[in-house]
Amino acid sequence: MARRRPGAAKRSTSEFDIESLPEYQFDSMTKPGYEILLAQAEIRKYLRKIKYELPQLEKFANPFNPPKKEQILCFKRMYYVGEEHPLQNKVVMTVELNDLPLNEEEKRKFILLCGTRFDGKTFKFSSEKFPHLTQNKKYLSDLMDRLLKEAKDKGETFKDIPIDTRHIKKKKKIKFPIEWRLSPQELTKDTVVDQISATNNIISSNESNLEQKLDTKSEIDTVKN
Repeated sequence: MARRRPGAAKRSTSEFDIESLPEYQFDSMTKPGYEILLAQAEIRKYLRKIKYELPQLEKFANPFNPPKKEQILCFKRMYYVGEEHPLQNKVVMTVELNDLPLNEEEKRKFILLCGTRFDGKTFKFSSEKFPHLTQNKKYLSDLMDRLLKEAKDKGETFKDIPIDTRHIKKKKKIKFPIEWRLSPQELTKDTVVDQISATNNIISSNESNLEQKLDTKSEIDTVKN
């Protein structure tokens, strides 16, 4: 047997050592159960905030004031509750064309400068190049100031350059067919019931035809086998 070195401390046994751990009897909480427990604890945390902390914030509440006429910029952001996400610092800025403090010539130049960020009515800009939300918001605000300054510059108006609208996709509005509309004389209870029953008959007939085709196909497969 190997002798212990002089002065070496004797190893103390603990109940948390691997050698001292009891055999696992599958009587503890599983991983999915533990995740459910953590989710419930997080929900209870926010419920406690709602009950005890939110009432204390009422004294700091301010009445909502709609934006003024000169406040034309609209900022949007995404917030993910309870988790970190790379898009939570992204800021999207939109502004309407008619809200810009520009004349018609300056608006045309502004559209040319923005390019594909114009959808025919609204300008849309986004930024996520900085690690903080306020930095991205400040960057977009400064960008708008530079664009407005450039649009008001009379040195170059770009009159010979046409506006490219190929990226603007107009949404097609689906209109209800006029021939499908019922006249006031046809809008009776019996007529509506008859139409519903006729529709149900068409659906049931289509389902029966489909079942017959499936049965025929299964019979053919059986014969081939």
